[in-house]
Amino acid sequence: MENRFCALLRGVNVKGTSMKMDDLKAAFASMGFANIKTILASGNVIFDSEKQLNQEELKLFIEKELSSYFQYDAHVFLRETKEIEELLMDIDAYPAPKDCHQYALICDSKESFTELKEHFDSIDHEPMEQFFVVSSNAFWIVPKGSTLSSEFGSKVLGKKQYKSSLTSRNRNTMEKIYNAMNNPKKN
Repeated sequence: MENRFCALLRGVNVKGTSMKMDDLKAAFASMGFANIKTILASGNVIFDSEKQLNQEELKLFIEKELSSYFQYDAHVFLRETKEIEELLMDIDAYPAPKDCHQYALICDSKESFTELKEHFDSIDHEPMEQFFVVSSNAFWIVPKGSTLSSEFGSKVLGKKQYKSSLTSRNRNTMEKIYNAMNNPKKN
């Protein structure tokens, strides 16, 4: 039985880690996956898997294979269609103000959200900047143009400490991923 997943890769096409999406698709094909599609050039790969692995085993398999294929330290966050749908429902409950970006913080350790919230609460914020946890998802709202200049963005998103445990995607990217996951034949 096939399962549909999205692999969200950390740090693709930023800070010297560059890869072409066609090469990324080829890497996933070499791992035996089907219906492969990349979304944008930031390391979002949708695919079907028939492998008899649980989600954590599949994640570790993909990280090992990508690390070997591209000669870099791959960090992957794996989500099924239902998980992406739940994330979008959670993010829609807290719409961003007009001049703000809304990011989903993707993390496999829900305890990290508590740490991130405590960190957010302990630093200065940009006007309208917010951090909130809903269900098993965390979200960050920041004024447009302030993503990396905000104290939270510069101290968390780019920090080595979070390299293997956290990645982010904006709301629009998550919607594109969800739509592509639900229309596999259009790929």
